[in-house]
Amino acid sequence: MKSLLCFVLATAIAAAANPFTELQSPFEPAPEILAAPDADTAWKPLPAMNSMDGLMAAVAGKKTMEERMTAMRHHLVKTLRFGTAFCQKYPDDPRRWRAVQMMVSAVSDLVNEDGTPKQALEGVTWDAATMVAWRKQIAALAAAAENAPDAPPEVKLRAEAMQPNGLQARSSALQKALKAKEPADFTGFRAELLRLAAKYPTVEMPGQYVGIYFTLRVQAGATKAERITEANEFAASPSEHVRMAAKAQLDKLTATDKPLDIAFTAVDGRKVNLKDYRGKVVLVDFWATWCGPCIREIPTIKKVYAAYRERGFEIIGVSLENGRLAPDDTPEQTAAKLEKAKQVLTDFTAKNDMPWPQQFDGKYWKNDISTRFGIASIPAMFLIDQQGKLVTTEARGEKLEAEVKRLLKL
Repeated sequence: MKSLLCFVLATAIAAAANPFTELQSPFEPAPEILAAPDADTAWKPLPAMNSMDGLMAAVAGKKTMEERMTAMRHHLVKTLRFGTAFCQKYPDDPRRWRAVQMMVSAVSDLVNEDGTPKQALEGVTWDAATMVAWRKQIAALAAAAENAPDAPPEVKLRAEAMQPNGLQARSSALQKALKAKEPADFTGFRAELLRLAAKYPTVEMPGQYVGIYFTLRVQAGATKAERITEANEFAASPSEHVRMAAKAQLDKLTATDKPLDIAFTAVDGRKVNLKDYRGKVVLVDFWATWCGPCIREIPTIKKVYAAYRERGFEIIGVSLENGRLAPDDTPEQTAAKLEKAKQVLTDFTAKNDMPWPQQFDGKYWKNDISTRFGIASIPAMFLIDQQGKLVTTEARGEKLEAEVKRLLKL
């Protein structure tokens, strides 16, 4: 019934006057987008604005939570103005469907259900009734994207995932149940993820959800055998992204069966190979300078390092620094971006007295080493024993010192 209604809506939209030109936005469309010479130029800033990088750039330098929330919401207003302008000027461009999805996501963090602002923002006002009507318009368009003939596959998938009983709702329900320490049934989430992966085999998003799935399975206390069985099920998916994510999980799950294989050249030129650390307990710390929870772990890590290094404890860092690389970067641009990100890393480790080697490739969440082990969130802390085998991936906070002492037999 849901798909039929979306199809009817999509057909009605196509038959009527173009609804994208008739969006009654409560915000003035961004003039720089309206003045763009072509659709590609107009579209270029939108994905970056809607990304985590864009949001982090917007809140950079803000010291308090209140300042960060205010900056974030000003950024969301800008996203809405840019999205509105793109839809109005290019109402037949396939990317308009993605722009609508961006706006639906942005407005939910900005506006209450009755159209009033969640926070008063200097220089920003709107009429509540207009906001409610406009919000209904963009929500209807976002839902219709699932059956729109010209919507890109990633947009169609996202539209399905955002449905009331879709992938995102299932994921949120599981997280809520786990937080409340209630029973969590993963069957529906897993089946829906596999279905979407088969329907949209070229889209990357299902592969990302595999990492989320296994993170939640660990929180739910799933056994290693259960997770291996499930990873093998994902590994049979027609989606290459899901297969790669499943392989990463299998590599991580079987890492305790054999010595871990990690080798790289650190940012300071040191050659690092876990084979050379045999006989020592090693923490492999997946982190980044932009990650608040990672930074909060540093004092504990440094304390344990200072106390036990002379007794056989070492640390290796794998930094998921964001090089902000883009597919259309020239080799010179890529090199400059990598050098800038590396400098951020080296400055931070020097300032914070972190002398252990750091792996860096500037690929952000696609870091070569972290993707091998299905790292979906950081900090991720792998503790390796004297034989080079993974002992635990949960060695955070007070657990780190306790586990190090146990392995060192102290």
